[in-house]
Amino acid sequence: MNFKGTLNRNKDIVQNVVFAFIVRGLSMIVSLFTMPAYIRYFQNQTVLGLWFTILSVLNWVLMFDLGLGNGLRNKLPHALAENDYDKAKKYISSTYLSVIVLIAVLSALSMLVFRFIPWNTIFNIDYSLISHEVLVQSVKIVFIGIMLQFLLKLIASILYALQRSSIVNFLSLLSSILIYIFVRMAPSSGLEQNLVRMSWVNVFAVNIPLIAATVIIFSTKLKNCRPSFKMYSKKYAREILKIGGVLLWLQIVFMVISSTNEFLISHLTSPDSVVEYQIYFKIFNAFSSIFSLALVPIWSAVTKAHAEKSYSWIMKLYNLLLIMAALAFMVELAIVPFLQWLVNIWLQGSSITVKMPYAIAIAISNSIFVLHNVNTSLGNGMSYFKTQIIWMSFAALVDIPLAYLFVNLTGSWIGVIIANIIALLPYEILEPIYLKRFIKRQFN
Repeated sequence: MNFKGTLNRNKDIVQNVVFAFIVRGLSMIVSLFTMPAYIRYFQNQTVLGLWFTILSVLNWVLMFDLGLGNGLRNKLPHALAENDYDKAKKYISSTYLSVIVLIAVLSALSMLVFRFIPWNTIFNIDYSLISHEVLVQSVKIVFIGIMLQFLLKLIASILYALQRSSIVNFLSLLSSILIYIFVRMAPSSGLEQNLVRMSWVNVFAVNIPLIAATVIIFSTKLKNCRPSFKMYSKKYAREILKIGGVLLWLQIVFMVISSTNEFLISHLTSPDSVVEYQIYFKIFNAFSSIFSLALVPIWSAVTKAHAEKSYSWIMKLYNLLLIMAALAFMVELAIVPFLQWLVNIWLQGSSITVKMPYAIAIAISNSIFVLHNVNTSLGNGMSYFKTQIIWMSFAALVDIPLAYLFVNLTGSWIGVIIANIIALLPYEILEPIYLKRFIKRQFN
C-alpha cells in the first residue's frame, strides 16, 4: 500500500468532511429561517406548495445531461494525476461543448411545447389561484435557470475531481442565503406576481455562485485547462459518454424515487399537503444530510484509491461508513419524540400537529437514503454498477404504483414515503453483500 498516498487521501477527506459539517451547520440555520420566510412571502400554502413542486419537477431536467457531468468527474482525476493538462483540457472542452449542444436542443423543443402543456392540471392548481398564462411564464423562467445550471454546474464535477467537494457545498449555501434574503426582505404582492418574482430570483440565486466559481477555477487552478472549442475531441466525448451513460441511467431511476415525492403528493392529494411534507422532511433531512454531505468527497477518493489498487483502505472505509449509517438511523429515531417541540419553536404561529407514525416513517426513509448514499459512493467510485442497475431499476419500476396503492390505503400523503421505503430496501440490503465480494476479488 502507498502509505503516503493513503495519508494524503485521508487528509483530503477529513478536510472536506470538516468543511462540509461547517457549511451544513450554516445551511441548517438558513433553512430553518427560510421556511417561515417563504410562508410570510407567499401567504398561501397552496401556492407555496405549487412553488416547491415546480422546483422539484423542473429539477428533474438536471438529471438528463447524458451523464456528462459524472463522466467528467470519473475521467478527469486520471488526467490530472498524470499532470497531462492537454488531456484534461480535451476532456473539459469536449464536455462543455456537448452540454452546449444539448442545451440548444432542449431549449428549442421546450419553448415550443410549454404553452400547450396543461400545467394547472399537472400541478393540481386551480385557475382561480394561478392562471395558465402566469404558470407557463413561471415554468419558462425556472426552465431558463435550469438550462444555465446545466452548463454552469459542470464546475461542480470539476471541483469533485479536484477533491474540492467542500467548495460545491459552499456554493449551494450561497444560493440558499440569496434566496433567504429575498423572501425575508421582499414585500408580498399578489399570488401571481409573487410566483413570477420568485422564479426570477431562483434563476439568479442558483447560477451567480456557479459563474463566480467557474471564473475563479479557470483563472487559477486550471488556467491551463480552460475549455476551448478547438480542443473538442470525439474520442474523449465518447469516453465520457460511455461511463456517463451508465451513471445517467442510475440518475434517472434514482430520480423517480427521490425527486417525485412533491409531484406525487400534490397530484394524489393536494398542493398544500406538500407544505406539510416539507415541514417533516426539512427537520429530519437537516440531520441526515449532514452525514450525506460528509460522503460527497468519498466518491472521488474511492476512484483515486481504485486506480492505485488500495483495496484494503477501501474495505476499511466501507465498513466504517456502514457503522456510521447505522448511527445516523438511531439519531433519526431519537428526533421523533422531540419533533412537535422542534416544529413549534421553528414555525411558531404556523406550526402543525405532528403525527408520530408520519415522523417515524420519514425517519426510516431518510435513514435508508443515507445508507443509499454510502452504497452508491463506494460503488460509483469503483465503477461497480451491476447490483445497482438491477435493483434500482426495480425500485423505480415499483415506486409510483406503490405510492398510488399506499396513498389510497392510508388516505394520506404518507403513502408516498412508505412506497419509497419498500422500493429501496432490496438494493440497500443486497448491495453491501455483492460490493464486498467485488472488493475482495480485487485483492486477488
